[in-house]
Amino acid sequence: MPRSTVWRRLAVGAALCGTLLLGAAPAVASVAEEGESSGAVLGIEMKIRHFTLGNGLRVYVLEDHSTPALSLHIAYHVGSRDEQSGRTGFAHLFEHMMFKGSENVPEKGHFQYILGAGGSLNAFTTADITEYHQSVPSHYLDMVLWLEADRLSSLTVTDENFENQRAAVEEEKAMRYDNRPYLLALQQFFADVWAGTGYGHLTIGTDQDLAAATTADVQRFFDTYYVPNNAVMAVVGDVDYEQLKRKVDERFGELPRGPARQPRSAVDHTMTAPFERSVHDPLARQPLYLLGWKTIPKSHPDYHAVRILMSALLRGDSSRLTRLLKDERGMVVASIPTDGMGGGVDAGIAAGAFVPSPGVPFDRIKAVVRAEVDKVKSRGITSKELQKAVNQLTVDAVSALETNDGRALGIAQGALFYDDPVHPLTELDRYRRVTPRDIKRVARTYLTDAWVTLEILPKGREG
Repeated sequence: MPRSTVWRRLAVGAALCGTLLLGAAPAVASVAEEGESSGAVLGIEMKIRHFTLGNGLRVYVLEDHSTPALSLHIAYHVGSRDEQSGRTGFAHLFEHMMFKGSENVPEKGHFQYILGAGGSLNAFTTADITEYHQSVPSHYLDMVLWLEADRLSSLTVTDENFENQRAAVEEEKAMRYDNRPYLLALQQFFADVWAGTGYGHLTIGTDQDLAAATTADVQRFFDTYYVPNNAVMAVVGDVDYEQLKRKVDERFGELPRGPARQPRSAVDHTMTAPFERSVHDPLARQPLYLLGWKTIPKSHPDYHAVRILMSALLRGDSSRLTRLLKDERGMVVASIPTDGMGGGVDAGIAAGAFVPSPGVPFDRIKAVVRAEVDKVKSRGITSKELQKAVNQLTVDAVSALETNDGRALGIAQGALFYDDPVHPLTELDRYRRVTPRDIKRVARTYLTDAWVTLEILPKGREG
């Protein structure tokens, strides 16, 4: 279809949308279920109303009329862990493909309309999820819903689009991974740590797998995962719940339900021996050492205590290991928490990285870390250390909830992963309930001698 024709159809569709909204409100025929969730911690309140369409699309709404703006997130329950062997990189590829146009929206049209309205948008892919988000003045809600519904119902999957985006992904991989020091070595190491699971490959995929993929493979992936019953929508801001419900029903209610997805397999965290690697990175200027442990999934009751423990050990200049290795012994020039790197929702890993001082081998740093961890196992941490770590995580949570976009992100992922749209507050409450006894117990349970370590050395340099 010529681009001029597509633009005319887009204008007509937008005009019809406005006409419908001015007329009598249509019945919400597709809503199958409704409910409400709420929570309050430290004076922060979240009251979320939600509904589910007959086709399985779950929608969560937090009204906030303090500013005439809104954020809308759509999270699809698909990530790189859902990919098949030999066809890695599809989830991330679709992050690109979803902006290539649909029946009534031309290529780059989504960007042009959102940015033209003074809004912002982006998307991201992890091992567990692919999420699309936009923030706009609230009177552009209809446009955002229409854009999202159009690409969900009629994404343009063609040989030309696929080849174009495959080339774009290969270029991104070269720029973001292959030509940056440390990053590819770190990503490959974590993939090796989780070998045999869905987390056992890079989210961006490999050149070989992308080259082997076909347009039919891409279409099959879209038909399987980009369906209403595999998605969650979160809308936060200046919206009216009842009006939004009618509009979502109008735009999404007739989309067919897709196939039921199979539950993801549990990930085995068992370690019976250390997992240690040493690699050379031709782009590295100095060594980097990483040390950590497989721990537990984010849904595990001990997750929050483990995060607090790692914060006490590594986060900030006054943290135990940073103070000891950097300030007292001068063995490292930097201590770097790696929270969120190397695992996922169902693959927990707690780790930190160190830039050593010149001439300091990894074995010396390992010995100091082991001795300090043994102290925590026997004596725990102080109440002051515990409170500091809780304060750090509290600031993180509160900062994320300051914006419509941050709240929509937390609601969407809380609903998708934990069936808990107020999960940001649930987590905050759980951090505040962790005790010194919990810290000592999780240190003994998870920070064992069967750790994972990675030594990255400049090419041609031995450790």
